[in-house]
Amino acid sequence: QSQDPYHSEQQYPGQSQQFSTSAGQLIPFQSWQTFQKQPYNGPPQGTRVVNTNSSTSHGRDAYGQDTSMAQFSGRCKALLVGINYTGSRGALRGCINDAVNMKKLLLENGFKDDPQHMVTLIDESTQRATDSPTKSNIQKGLQWLVQGVSPGDVLFFHFSGHGSQEKDPHGLEEDGYNETIVPLDHAKTGQISDDEIWTTIVYPLPSGVKLMSVMDSCHSGTGLDLPFDYNSKKDKWAEDENPAHSQGDVIQFSGCQDDQTSADVVSDNQAGGAMTSAFIHAIRSRPNSTYAQMLTTLHSNLKSRRFTQKPQLTTSQKFDVNRKRFSFTEGIEPNRNSEIGRKLNRKKKKKKKKHKVKKGELLAAGLLGGFAFDALF
Repeated sequence: QSQDPYHSEQQYPGQSQQFSTSAGQLIPFQSWQTFQKQPYNGPPQGTRVVNTNSSTSHGRDAYGQDTSMAQFSGRCKALLVGINYTGSRGALRGCINDAVNMKKLLLENGFKDDPQHMVTLIDESTQRATDSPTKSNIQKGLQWLVQGVSPGDVLFFHFSGHGSQEKDPHGLEEDGYNETIVPLDHAKTGQISDDEIWTTIVYPLPSGVKLMSVMDSCHSGTGLDLPFDYNSKKDKWAEDENPAHSQGDVIQFSGCQDDQTSADVVSDNQAGGAMTSAFIHAIRSRPNSTYAQMLTTLHSNLKSRRFTQKPQLTTSQKFDVNRKRFSFTEGIEPNRNSEIGRKLNRKKKKKKKKHKVKKGELLAAGLLGGFAFDALF
């Protein structure tokens, strides 16, 4: 067990909110209005040993799912963020629509629309300040999302807006950069890194909790810093050289690779992110698809619309993508990671970026022409 080189006896946002330990000891979900945000103190860098549920000691069903999986508790929570940056130089058109459309999809699949179970942060003129997608509100929403969760609970996080990159100060990232999401008030408060997102909603999860995320922004490939990346061409999982392991079952669909941009388009007479619209279309048009089929459908949808971005599937727990069927709530993988936390196997050097943005793509402004991101808004 290694020690955290940056912090000692540190509390992380998720740890400050009590977790249930079993389905028989459920902690009620807090309302968004009464939830209190905790300070963020940085990511843990050490690892610790935990118990695992090895798939070798349990059978697998006809769909390749571990028979030791947690059963869905019936409890769901969702955080949806859509930012158009209206009135800025980097204004987008379809991100609010993405959040609204994703909300409709979740309501069709068992999620509830109330302050205990769903939070939507959008920059609409009629939106209350407490529901605006500021950095503070997004941080609060991420912490709220994991409060009180118990094995069998299901979480969902969707972000549609600008994404960027910033230098990785610890030398952990393959390309030398942290991926970020860009809040509405980023010019004053800064961006939110994948390190912070992982620390807040991935690292604290107990085994048996499922978190699914759709990230529709530039550089979103490893937006949750998950250790396993599925390569559809080779039909195999690849593990990061400096993996960040956790106990929960976390699955992320992202709109593009870390070095790519994502498109903001008009489809069916409505503006929206290409990834979000493709994701919703895939679920509605091909129900009961395997994860491999789901990824193929996403690729085909974007390619048919002449987008070069390549959707990515990353996870915290490996599974058979050719047998396991997509579901928001079922098939919760148990933890198979014996060590959780960030393992530093080799320190990385920052690579030189080569970046081109095509018409219709979301601005990766932090990398263009040496400008600071907020200088373009």
